[in-house]
Amino acid sequence: MIEKKVLPVETDSERLTNYVCGSNIYKTGEDVRLQPDSEYPDWLWSVRTGPPPPLEDLDQESKEYWKRLRKIGLRRNNQLSKLKKF
Repeated sequence: MIEKKVLPVETDSERLTNYVCGSNIYKTGEDVRLQPDSEYPDWLWSVRTGPPPPLEDLDQESKEYWKRLRKIGLRRNNQLSKLKKF
């Protein structure tokens, strides 16, 4: 039987607000220190983090629209194939 590995959780609030906890994968060294907001590129603050926009709001000429439409079609076909009796 495989034994579960318990990973330590960082609880120091100062360390959580000043470092990217878990970014150092090596035994030596330390985690990456967070920089002031002015040090990061402007596009970072406009990245969409919420749910994806509905299909109706996407441009029909975009690749994202057609990928989403294909995914919806595949899901629909898979659901329909489950209903068929053999």
